Amino acid sequence: MKVWSKPDEWDSLPFNDRLKWYANKDNKVKNVFADKYQIKFILDEMNLEGLKYAKLVTHVKPLDDISDFKLLVPVDQLLKKDTYRISDKKIKKLFSEVSTTEEFWELVAKKYDIYQEHDGYKQVRYYVIKLNLGWNTMVFLKNDQIIKMIHGTREFEPKKENLTKWRDYTLSKYKKNVPAKFFIEEFIGFNLKVYEVYCIYGKPIILSIYYETGARYENNYLIIDERVVHPEDSKIVNRVFDLEFLKDQHLVYKTRNFGLTPDKKVCQKVCDYAVEFAKNFEFMRADFYLHKGQVYFSECTFKPGALKYVTWKDIGKILCKYWTRTPNQ
Repeated sequence: MKVWSKPDEWDSLPFNDRLKWYANKDNKVKNVFADKYQIKFILDEMNLEGLKYAKLVTHVKPLDDISDFKLLVPVDQLLKKDTYRISDKKIKKLFSEVSTTEEFWELVAKKYDIYQEHDGYKQVRYYVIKLNLGWNTMVFLKNDQIIKMIHGTREFEPKKENLTKWRDYTLSKYKKNVPAKFFIEEFIGFNLKVYEVYCIYGKPIILSIYYETGARYENNYLIIDERVVHPEDSKIVNRVFDLEFLKDQHLVYKTRNFGLTPDKKVCQKVCDYAVEFAKNFEFMRADFYLHKGQVYFSECTFKPGALKYVTWKDIGKILCKYWTRTPNQ
């Protein structure tokens, strides 16, 4: 982890100002972890036991009917080129393992999630179109029908003819140096329980739990990190994360506490996972969903609420206490 030299006024800066300062640091690496498309391949490489994530969808027929929208999501060409770089040598090897063309496509579908372009695509009931580096920028579809279309706090009428309007508006607001990329992934579901882990210097500090609904309920916890260290080399051999409830302390405006006894096993998992994502950064929030008893990765973010929609208050003061000039202080 690179630790940046802090400005003279660091100790007096509120948390959101510290985030604004950090927004200009580590951007090359941060952009990779915050990229909702690239993170899929980082997850594959990390191979964290038990952690699930929404898979990329490479074939969606309805979008092929909108010629202008192909410029937005060239589904087959974009994802196959960047994701599945199958060399001629590998294709030849795959052919050697089968005896018919049908068997070849079955094998390619199983290994690489690639399907015949002329008549095949993976039928997905729920899916979502996302922007690689965007805040709350999504189109939700069910049975090929748009059910919700949003960019930030703006909502578009869910009609196919509005897809290009959504795209143009999104691109007009896109200010990143990294090229905008739209992609499609399976949709896990609405009303999921969300776990957001705020980390400083790779250490989980705050756990925020809420349901992804319109209801304004949110519980926040201080994470108590108890480390078990090897007696000879002082290396950490185990970490146990306990929670202290922060009553009436909220990050979202006008939210309330809700009755909840956190599942200790789930909380331990999300904190363990968060450590793996955050260890290279001074600050990161790692987000996870709970779906059918399984922990799903959501995203990594370095600008919570786009630095506009979070009320830090006492939780910001707690995070400031840990975000010292160096990790050892």
